[in-house]
Formats: sequence, C-alpha cells, structure tokens
Amino acid sequence: MNSRVLLKLLFITGLLFVAFNTRAQTTGGSISGKLVDASTGKILDFATVAVVRKSDNQPVKSMQTDLQGNFKLSGIPDGYYLFRATFVGYISFTKDSLNIKGNAVNLGNIKMHGSKGVLKEVTVTAQRSQIQLSTDKKVFSVDQSLVSQGGSATDLLSNVPSVQVDVDGNINLRGSSSVRVLINGKPSALTGANLSDILQSIPASSIENIEVITNPSSKYDAEGQSGIINIVLKRNAQVGFNGSVTATAGTQHTYNGSVNLTYQNKLINIYTNYSYRKGTRIGNGVTNTTTLDSLRRTIQQNAINDQEFKITSNNIRSGIDFNLDRKTTLSFSNNINIRDNNRYQTGTTSIMGGGINQQQTQNNVSSGNGNNLDFNLDFDHKYKKPQQEFTANIGYSTSKNNSTDNLNTGYNTIQNGIDSISSLLQNNLTIGRQHNWNIQADYVLPLNHNNRLEMGYRSTFNKNDNNYLVDTLNNLSNQYVFADTLSNHFIYNEQIHSVYTNYQQQFGKFGIQGGLRLEDARINTTTYSAGVTEQHKQDYFRVYPSLFLTDKITENQTLQLSYSRRVSRPRDRQISPFLDRSNRQNYQQGNPDLKPEDTHSIELSYINYWKSLTLTSSLYYRLTNDNIQQIRTLYDNSSTVTLTKFENLKSASNAGYELIAKVNVGSMVDLTGNVNVYYRNIQGDPELGVQSTSGYAWNANLTGNIKPFKKFGIQLRGDYQGPQVIAQGNMKAMYGMDGGLKYDITKTLNFSANARDIFNTRKFTSVVVSDNGALNQYSERRFATRIVLFTLAYRFGANTPAGRQRQQKKQDQQPDQQDTNPDDVPQNGGGAGPGAGKGGQPGGQIKM
Repeated sequence: MNSRVLLKLLFITGLLFVAFNTRAQTTGGSISGKLVDASTGKILDFATVAVVRKSDNQPVKSMQTDLQGNFKLSGIPDGYYLFRATFVGYISFTKDSLNIKGNAVNLGNIKMHGSKGVLKEVTVTAQRSQIQLSTDKKVFSVDQSLVSQGGSATDLLSNVPSVQVDVDGNINLRGSSSVRVLINGKPSALTGANLSDILQSIPASSIENIEVITNPSSKYDAEGQSGIINIVLKRNAQVGFNGSVTATAGTQHTYNGSVNLTYQNKLINIYTNYSYRKGTRIGNGVTNTTTLDSLRRTIQQNAINDQEFKITSNNIRSGIDFNLDRKTTLSFSNNINIRDNNRYQTGTTSIMGGGINQQQTQNNVSSGNGNNLDFNLDFDHKYKKPQQEFTANIGYSTSKNNSTDNLNTGYNTIQNGIDSISSLLQNNLTIGRQHNWNIQADYVLPLNHNNRLEMGYRSTFNKNDNNYLVDTLNNLSNQYVFADTLSNHFIYNEQIHSVYTNYQQQFGKFGIQGGLRLEDARINTTTYSAGVTEQHKQDYFRVYPSLFLTDKITENQTLQLSYSRRVSRPRDRQISPFLDRSNRQNYQQGNPDLKPEDTHSIELSYINYWKSLTLTSSLYYRLTNDNIQQIRTLYDNSSTVTLTKFENLKSASNAGYELIAKVNVGSMVDLTGNVNVYYRNIQGDPELGVQSTSGYAWNANLTGNIKPFKKFGIQLRGDYQGPQVIAQGNMKAMYGMDGGLKYDITKTLNFSANARDIFNTRKFTSVVVSDNGALNQYSERRFATRIVLFTLAYRFGANTPAGRQRQQKKQDQQPDQQDTNPDDVPQNGGGAGPGAGKGGQPGGQIKM
C-alpha cells in the first residue's frame, strides 16, 4: 500500500466517522449546594467548586459560589463524577462517585474545615487503579504492581499492557522494537544505546508510573515507529514532611532498598529518592545450526551456553520546586545513576561434518561500570485565562560506560585424521561517552471555550563516542598485542530541530485536532579503524502531520480516529560499518547507508466507562517504508560463521486489534486483561536473499487482584506471546506467570512478596532460514530464571494517619485564621509545579 492509497483510505474513513456522529442531544443533570464554615457557619462566597469526570479525570464544569455561598452546576451529561470544593485557608472537600442521569443532586450545606499555615487536602484512603485508560494513552501505576515489587524498570515494563520485553531486555510495543523511550517526557542519556542494561539498573521503586502512547500527536517527538513509552520518576505531591523506607531481599543474591524524603509548603517543594539495587540474573540458551559448505556437504553446529549477570546500582532522584507566585513555578531536578556489572559466560560448541570435527569451549568474563547524570531546569507559568500556559525546559544529560571483556576460547579439532589443540585469548576494552542537550518551549492558548492552539519548539543535541580497543594473545611471545583490525573508534553526532503546532476545535461532542511537526535532522558519523577514517552524513527535512477526530458518543463513551506520520532513525551499532568479531560464530556489522524508517499510522479507538468496567479497544494499521531488519547470512566463504547485518527492506505493515478491559468483580476482585491480535506482512528483497513473508500473531495477558480482607491483597499475572513471523523465519510461542501478595501490618508498615516466572517457562525460541536454505538455525534463549523477592516498606510523616491526627489536634487547639494574602498561596494545596498532583501516595492513598 503506497502513501496515496493510504491517504484515500484515511479520507473515506473520516467521512464515515463524521457521518456516524449524528445523535440526539441531552440537557443533562445538575449539582447544587452551599458552602459554609464548619465552626462559625460563616458563608463562603467566591469559593471554587468543580465536577470531574471519573472516566478520564477531566474537569467538566466549574464555577465560584455567589455572595450567599450558593452554587449550581447545570448541564452535566450522564455519567459518574467526583465533586470538589476548594477555598483559600480551608481543607478541600470532595465527594466521590456521584451518578448523574439527568437528575438534580442537592448536596445541602457543605461544611468546610479551616486549616492553619498552608493548605491541605482531604485524603481518601482507597485502592488506586493499577491502570488508567484514555483515548490517547495508558498510564500504569507502579505502586499497585505487586509482581514488580523489588524489581527493576525492565520487570515493571514487562507487566505493562501492549509492552513486551525480549530476550536481551529490549523493549517492544505492539510487536515492534522501534519505540521511543523517554524519561519524564524528555530524551535522556538514560535511554541511549545501552538502554537494556540501564533499565535493569533502575529500581522499580524509583518510578512513579509508565505512560504508553501508541499514536502520538504532532506535539510529541516523531521518533518511534510504534509510539512512545514515557517513564515518570517519582517526585513529591504531599504537604509537610513525609518519607518512606523499603528493603527487599530475595533469591539469586538480590538485595534492594530505597529511601524517599519529601517536604512541601506554600513556597517550596523538595523531594529526594535514593535506591540501591543488587542482584543476579541467570540465563541460558541452546543454538543448533545447520549449514552447507561449497561442496553442499552438511555441517552441524550445536551450542550450549550459560550466563550469569550481576549488577549493583545506586540511583538518586531529587529536585526542588519554587512557587515564585500563585501561577509561576521554577523547578530544578536531577537523576544520578551509578552502576557496576559483571557477566560470566560459559559454553560449548560442537561442529561436525564437511570433514571437520571440532569442540569449542568458551569461558568469558566481562566487567563494566558506568554512570548517567541528568539535570533539568523547568519553568511553568499559568495565565489568568483557564488552560493558558507556557512551559520551558533546559536539560543536560551525560553518561559514561566502560567495560572490559576477557574472552577465552579453546579449540579441539580433528581434521583429516589430525588432532590439534589451540586457544584464542582476547581482551576488549570499550570506553563510551554520551552527551545530550534538550532545549524546548511549549505554549497553550485557549482561543475560546471550544478551541485552543498549541505550539512549541525543541532542539536536541546528541553525541556518542565509543572507543573499542582489542588486544589478542600472541602464542609465540605469550604477550597481548594491540589488534588494530579488530579495534575501532566510532563517533555519532546528531542534531534534531523541530517546531510544531496543534489546533483543537470542539463542535458540541465532536472534536477535531490537527497538527504539523517540522523536523530537521543532521546526522554525522566518523569511524576510525586500522588507520582508515570513514565518514558518513545524513541530513533530511521532513513534515510529520497528525489528525485526531474524537466523538463523545455519550459521557461515558468516546470514539477516536487518529493518523500520524513517524520516523525511526538508525543509531550507533546499526550504522557503524565496523565488523564486530567478538562472537566467534556470529559476526555483527552495521550499515552506514541505512535509511530511516518512515511510518504512517492509523488508529480507531473506542473507550467506554461503566461503574465497574472500563473498556478500551483499538483497530490499528501501520505501514513502514524502508523497514530496518537484522539479516543473517553465512559470512564470506565460511560454512560455520554467520554474519548479522542491518538492512533496509522495502516495507513492512502491521494491522491489528487491541482490547484492554478492567472489571471490578464485587469489592474484593478486579481483573485487567489485554489482547493484541495482528497481521504482519514483511516485503522481502531478492538482492538480500530475503523472501516476503506474512502471518498472524497475537499476545495476551491477564492481571487479577484479590483482596480477601482489608489488610491483605493478592496479585496474579499471566502472559502469552503466540508464534509470529520475522524477516527470515519465525518466533515460537512463549508464556509465563507472576504472582505477588501484600499485607498491611499497620497503617504505615506493610510486607509484600512476589515471584516472577513462577514455572520457569519464559523462553525465547526462533527459527531462521537463510541463503536459500544453506543456513538453518534453531535458537532457544532464556533472559532470566525464576526469582522470588520479599519486601518490607514503612512510611512516616505528616501524611500518615498518625501525622494527620497530630496536625488536626494542633488545629483544634488554635483558632481558625483566614489568609489575608491569598494571591501568594497556591490553591491546589501547595506545590503548584509541573509535578503537583502526580506524586505517589504510599500505601495506595489517593489525594482528592
């Protein structure tokens, strides 16, 4: 399907979508009442009242009370709502789960309790939903994932609907590995070339939530074929001084711990999080390869390997928000990740056939260390006009990654009746450096109550410098000598400059959003090897449009049709021309002429919210031109060594259906299920020896939460990945189960335990056929074996039940005071910065 046919399909679908929009209009219900002081009965005039839709947490109606403290919010469509009342110097009042069905709800006299010093919020203790669904993104709550307690960011991501993690820790979204990973909405050195290792070093305890955006608008980076995964790190959203401490111990020598400290008043918000992670990941694999030599004789290779990966990491996240005035916040934040890792690999390879009988033994030891530093300066200003806002960011991140590989391979060969023994010892030293700058500004301008304009600018500057130095043992002198033909120095420079604009218009319950993002990419690479310098350059300018049509069928049902164009740029090892021969049986090489992938994505989404069921489903189609694939062939004239290289195929397309449902089965059980069924078509290239292939695939997962009594909770999660086609073969099915439990010993102390891959079944199995059948390879690999963890968590401070009781006792002993300078006090209870209202509430508490 070419782009012209794709645009015709989009146009026809849009006409059908608009035609579907015709419906009857309803007048809606109302909520009324009166606000008074709880102690004196004094009328509270000009207080703010609002109703918030529970399906997507969006405000629907708001107003100020009149001179008699009365209010009436009319024209509220049918649905479930939360009512909130706020007034300077008073604790916010909330009433949850108001069911509006064209009726009038009178709340009567609402008594507001005064607070002293700073504003506070009513805290309603409840179980926060593990996943929040909306038409544009899915937000996964870390606190409610019992199966990820004490684990890493990788463990957490593997439990997020639509996301899969492969055998090497690489992230896949809806079956595509081309996904953009952001930290707090921004690119970072944390998400560089060694992303899989870094995600293993970030404790799940330092993450607030995971956001998954499958079809981003022009406001977001165009990078990422299948969408964006945004990892939101913890920050503070609680008044007063609060803290928590967790400690984890488990099998495979796993020990984790974290400390969170926060303080907030009306002027500043300070938070810090320190996490320590130490653990071992045990993996193994089997690879059976059948090849044909030049005489068409069969050669069989059988390899067995085991590996042990040990990691120790320290992660520090801290920041401070300054409330310069009621509507302006200046924030500084940083994230520091320091890690050490060691990998031990052993294995044997048997090669028989073609007159060769050889046994290879591998005994490899790798050690590495690295650090990542992220610094961000953010500015946020809200104007008097509702929703008008200006934000800006300057971010700098840097990383250092050093590793040493000691490779020891022994050979026992019988050829033509002659027995010989030899060995190859090699030391690899990798010195990696990365520097990122991010400069951006965003502005939102509401034109009236039915439309608004968004615009922004972003520039990113990225430099990766990787120096790969190899020494090999000279068997004659018994000394290591520098091997210049095996060494290389690769430098990657990238600049992306972009501007965007989005326009939104609402026509009753039908809305349209159109946007354009203009990006100018400048990429330069330099490779130094064996005295030869090789330079490559890619500069291109592209326009990335997006279009969203949204139909509010009822207050609880939303239908959305969206289109976006996206890009996936090849990076680092994908374009490095250097031939990596560290794996003696499988060489790897990048392709400096690799072109970026160009993706057109269409998605039709439907979401419905009931009292006990939230349902979202999507039909999607993704066409990717210049599809990047790893192609495996026999190396040169060898019959035993393979070469894996990145190449552009003509195109690839994915068409699928995804369903996510969350249902509450009574008060004790809730279930969240995800099913993704898709058809993949990969156009081959005869010149590369790759045939076209296609086939259906599907994956599913189900998470169940059981709360047999108030203090005790159980979580079980199962997942299944069905067989799927790849460029040169297929992947076999894979499945597994995780489980966890949590017990609240006291209101501030809880114990939890979890096990991942309970039955040790998660194995990545693939079959590759290449070179017209001259290469057949079966591979079975395990990322990690079963692990069991035990966690103890304690929280303290003003936001705990004891802390609130002490504060209330102080207030009862002192007279209420009305603030005489309300313009200097944030009305949201302090901390009006970008992260206010997003921080974690330990113990499953929801701030209302």
